[in-house]
Amino acid sequence: MDILEKGALADGRRYEVLRIVTPDPAVPEEIVRYFIASFGFDTWRKAVLDLTYWRLYFRESLAGHLAPGVIDHHYVLRVEGTFAGRLWFAYNTRTGRGNFGHVYTEPAFRRCGVMNVLMRHCMKDFHDSPAQQLCCASGNKFAVQSYLKHGFKLIYGGETGPLCLRKTGTFQEAEAEAFPGHEVCTVREGTIGDQFECDKFLAVTAAWRKFAQRSCGLAAVMVDYRTAWQEKLSGLGAVNVLCTPSGAVCAYAFALKLCGEDILEFRIHPEYPEHLPDLLKRTAADYGKLFDGAPVCAVPETAALKIDALRRAGARPAGGLEGSYLLFRFDGLPEVSREKNDNA
Repeated sequence: MDILEKGALADGRRYEVLRIVTPDPAVPEEIVRYFIASFGFDTWRKAVLDLTYWRLYFRESLAGHLAPGVIDHHYVLRVEGTFAGRLWFAYNTRTGRGNFGHVYTEPAFRRCGVMNVLMRHCMKDFHDSPAQQLCCASGNKFAVQSYLKHGFKLIYGGETGPLCLRKTGTFQEAEAEAFPGHEVCTVREGTIGDQFECDKFLAVTAAWRKFAQRSCGLAAVMVDYRTAWQEKLSGLGAVNVLCTPSGAVCAYAFALKLCGEDILEFRIHPEYPEHLPDLLKRTAADYGKLFDGAPVCAVPETAALKIDALRRAGARPAGGLEGSYLLFRFDGLPEVSREKNDNA
């Protein structure tokens, strides 16, 4: 942990800016506790689910368990011993793509310039780091205006929505380069660094946003790659990704045991259907090594691309659900060769 700056707020109170770059297992426990406590609780899902996953992420990251695939930069401003605000960025060390967020000022310190101080240090470190791109999203137009002042761009225009900060080029140029479409792809085990590839790059692309990715039942609780991977971290299943020749992730699949149920789900870039069966068979086979029982995938009956991939993967129809969803079960599948698919 470093002390980057000491100074005074406009009202004269003294502050210090702390920076933690992971892995840092020696970070004081009071800092760790602040990271996992300073969240809003405006909805049930955020209070019970989303924030629990982030708490696990911070614990694992600060302890060094996620290195070397991910590097996190945490910034905390403390005023006369009291935590006043925080923000964060992290990136995949393989690709340089990352995420910016966890921006929060404690109520007692709002409108005191806390974020201006933290953003100054955060942006300097981003430009000095190997990271190439940070994405985030906000529905608060005042927060968006602040981010725009620091070089972020609204990817699709408007006043709110997904934003991107890049060292060179535009998000659209990065998307076109990463996903030309219909390439020979390979399957590999998912890593925590892939959360940025899946949730903060792939899921923000125009092609992904135009393609329906609806999930149902327990699979819908896994709102993104990160939450699925952290269930895997807890020993509850398997997560794999489909990679293009350049190493970009164009699809991911997870098979998890949630609330006693065996579920499988996958989310995809629509221009990469050819090798989806390899991804699904590998994921189902990996799950079968962990648990008895065959994972089941529920898809809308209108999702032709996903239904075709399930059938080509050898999943058998297993009825339907209310709401026009079809069920496909993965049982009796042969083990997929890892030697063939671990070349990404």
